[in-house]
Amino acid sequence: MAAEKILFNSTSLTMKFYPQLQKLVQELENDFHSISEERKTDLNLFAEKMKESIHQFGKAKVIVICTHNSRRSHLGQIWLRLAAEKYNLPIETFSGGTEATAFHPNMISAIETVGFQVEEISSGENPRYQVKISKEDKNKEQLFSKVYSAEYNPQKNFIAVMVCTEADGACPFVAGSIARISLPYQDPKHADGTSVEKEAYLKTVKEIGREMLFTVSQLKERFS
Repeated sequence: MAAEKILFNSTSLTMKFYPQLQKLVQELENDFHSISEERKTDLNLFAEKMKESIHQFGKAKVIVICTHNSRRSHLGQIWLRLAAEKYNLPIETFSGGTEATAFHPNMISAIETVGFQVEEISSGENPRYQVKISKEDKNKEQLFSKVYSAEYNPQKNFIAVMVCTEADGACPFVAGSIARISLPYQDPKHADGTSVEKEAYLKTVKEIGREMLFTVSQLKERFS
């Protein structure tokens, strides 16, 4: 099909990630076997919906949604973009919440710890950031807290991915979406201010990273 020809005629090279981040990506790919079969069923459904979108529209637009757009939804957006770069697939990534707060500093610290490069481009109660995955990364996407229906995000023909139970229950229907996927993760904020804070955030970073990489690897196989 046309979408497949576009993908495999592309001459773009796979981005070379920052060394520490590249090492983590390899570790997470080697750990795909730890994902349960039940969870893989949900992730494969996500991959299938992205494939359908690519066939229909030439790309998959994905909005990752949680309640406050402060931790898990940003993480899903960041990892999904990295996976799209790694596997050279036309996926555009966004995030949003059922309400807006701010990109939480603990999550920013966690992604910096594993090798992402974060730059604050505006300050205030709801700062804006850019996250880089390599020296060659030219992406200018601004990461900040917003509701999922904000004008900054696509308004139609997108896939909604619900990454928290609260938002999942509050949004049984997401207007404008062509598919709605439920992929809840535990909120690391339960560990805020405790001795296991850093450990909890890093666990979430790796868990979401592993599953986004797995999902896009399965999507890649569907075009092979």
